Amino acid sequence: MTAYARARRRPLTTVVALTAVTAATLAMTGPALADSPQAPAPAVGSACPAAFPVSDLVRPSGANPGTTVEGLTVSTGTTADTVTGEFVGTLEDGIAPGVDMLIFKMSGSRITNAAGAVDRGIWAGMSGTPLYAADGRLVGAVSYGLSYAPSEYAGVTPAADLYRAGSYGNAAAAAPLTPKVASAMRSAGARPAAATGSMRRLPTPVGVPAGLTATNAKQVAKKARLKGVTFRSGGAGGRTSAQKIAVSAGSNVAASYSYGSVPLAGVGTTTAVCGSTVYAFGHPMDWVGKTKLSLHGADAVYVERDVEGSFKLANIGAPMGTFTQDRLAAIVGNLGAAPTGAKVTTTNRFGTRTRTSSSTVVSPDWISGLAALQSMNDSYVVTDGTFGGEARATRTIRLRRANGQILTYRRTDMYADRWDITAGAAHQLAGDIETLLDNDFEPVTIVDATQTSTVNAGYEAYTIGRVQAKQFGRWTTVDDDGVMARRGGKLRLRVTLVRDKGAAGPARKVVNLKVAVPRKKLKSPVGILTLSGGTASTDEMYYDEYSEEYYSAAGDATGLPSLLRAMSTAERGNDVSAVLSMGSGRRAVDKTARKATATVVSGGLMIPVIRYGKSPKKR
Repeated sequence: MTAYARARRRPLTTVVALTAVTAATLAMTGPALADSPQAPAPAVGSACPAAFPVSDLVRPSGANPGTTVEGLTVSTGTTADTVTGEFVGTLEDGIAPGVDMLIFKMSGSRITNAAGAVDRGIWAGMSGTPLYAADGRLVGAVSYGLSYAPSEYAGVTPAADLYRAGSYGNAAAAAPLTPKVASAMRSAGARPAAATGSMRRLPTPVGVPAGLTATNAKQVAKKARLKGVTFRSGGAGGRTSAQKIAVSAGSNVAASYSYGSVPLAGVGTTTAVCGSTVYAFGHPMDWVGKTKLSLHGADAVYVERDVEGSFKLANIGAPMGTFTQDRLAAIVGNLGAAPTGAKVTTTNRFGTRTRTSSSTVVSPDWISGLAALQSMNDSYVVTDGTFGGEARATRTIRLRRANGQILTYRRTDMYADRWDITAGAAHQLAGDIETLLDNDFEPVTIVDATQTSTVNAGYEAYTIGRVQAKQFGRWTTVDDDGVMARRGGKLRLRVTLVRDKGAAGPARKVVNLKVAVPRKKLKSPVGILTLSGGTASTDEMYYDEYSEEYYSAAGDATGLPSLLRAMSTAERGNDVSAVLSMGSGRRAVDKTARKATATVVSGGLMIPVIRYGKSPKKR
C-alpha cells in the first residue's frame, strides 16, 4: 500500500501526541478568559459567556455546600431544561496532562426525579451541557459520567480548555477517582458503588436505524477498517430532516459523517455559540484533530434508562454548518453552508417493491461503509425477510484525480447466496469504492457512486465439475495428466456445471469454450490452464481486499486507467472463464476465453497443458 493510502486509512481513534505549548501560544477563537479584565459577566445561558476560573470553585466543607451551578440540557424536544449542580472536587489531570476534570453532583431534568432520587442519571447525549456560575460565566461542559449504573455525578471539562479546543494528550478512557474526591462524593450522599468507580467519557455512538441493527453496522465498520466506532441501533432517526433545527447553548447538536437518507451521526449538546462558531460535546468525536463533519440541530424524542448508561434518542435536522476541529476538550465548527462530499445513491428492487436512497458523505473514510449500510438497509426493507436467491447489480462510480480530471468506472455483476441474499450487492459496492480509494497509483476523490440492485428469490447456482477436451478428433475427460494443445491452434473445452446443493434448476449444464494456443516461440512447451467460475466468497474480507479476490487482472494494472478497465471487464459472477498461461517473465503469454451463463458459477480447476507442433503459417 502506498504512503498516501496508508495515511488515509488512519484509525478513527488516533491518539494525538502531547505537545508542549504555553497559554500565550494557544489560538483563541472563543470569548475572553475569566482572568481577562475585559471579560463580561452575562446572564446564565448567554450564547458566548466568559470562562469561569477553576481556582474560584469551592468544595463542600461541613455544613457549607460547594459552588453551585446552573446548566441547560434537552431531555425531550428542542427546549432546554434547567439543571443544577454542586461542585464536589477536582480530578487533577483527570482528562489529560494539564487538563483537570471537575466533578459535580447534578440534579434536575431527567437526571433525578421529583423526590431527588437518581432517575436517568447523566446520560449519553448530555455531552457538552453548559454549566454556569451565579454571575453567568461558563464553568465548563458536562462530558464524563460514572461507569455503568446511572449516577448523578458528572465529570466536567473546564471552560478555558474547551474554548482553546486544542489541548492534546493521552487521555485515558476512564479516570480513577482520587480518595479525596470519593470521600467528598460519599459525604454528599453518593452511593458506595458510584464513589468507587471511575469517570468515563460520555459515549457518542453513531445511531443507525433499528431495522439495520448495530451488529450489521459493526460488520460493515470492520470490513471498512473503521476502528473505535460504536453503534446504537435506533439511537437516531433514519434520515436527515428537511428542516433546520436551531442550535444554541444547551440545545441538541449532532456531528455527522453523512447526511441525507442515512445520517451517521453522534448526538450531544451545544456548549456555546460565539458568533458563527459552535462549541460542543466537551470531548472529542474521533479525536483526529482537523476534521470535516456536518453540523446539525436535533429534536430529542426521550432519554432511555439503560443498565450500561442512559442515552438520548433524537431525530437529526438539516445540515447547517461544518465541524472542522475534533479536539480533546471539544468539537468546534461554524454555522453556514452544508459541507460537500461524495453523493451515494442506491436503488434496491424486489418484485414490485423499489426503494431509492441518497446520502452525502462528508468524511472520505466513511464512503464505503455508508454505501454498504444504505444499500443493505433499503434491500432489507424491500425484501422484508430472509431467504436465498440471486442479486443483479449495475453500478457507476465517478472519481476525481489530483489534476481535476473525472474518470468513470462502470460494472454489472451477479451474485447468489443459498441462505440470505437480502443484503443484495451492498458489500460489493463498498468493495469497489474502497478499491478505488486505496489504489496503488495515485490519490483520488470519490465524486459520486450509484448502484441499482435487483433481488430475486430462488437460489440457482452451479459449480465447475467434469471437464472434457477435444484431443485428436475426439472428446476426452481431463485428468491429472493434463491435455495436449497444438501451437497456434484452438483448445476446445466442454465444461460440465453441477448444480449446487439446495439450488434449483437442472442437475447439470454444459458450457463450451475455445481457448487460443500461443503461436510465439517459447522456451518451455508446458503451460497451465485455469478454469474458474466468476463468483467468490467475501464474508470475511475487508473492502480494500475485494480487488484481489474479484478482479484477478487488477494485479497487472500499470496505472489508474488500466485498473478501471481491469475492474470493469473482469469476470462476472455468472461467467465461466478459461485462462491458458505459458512462458515466463517478459515472454509470458495469457490467452483467455469466457462465456456468460444464466446463473452464478463457482469453483475451479488447474490443468497442465503441453503444447506441440510447429506454428501454422499465417493466412
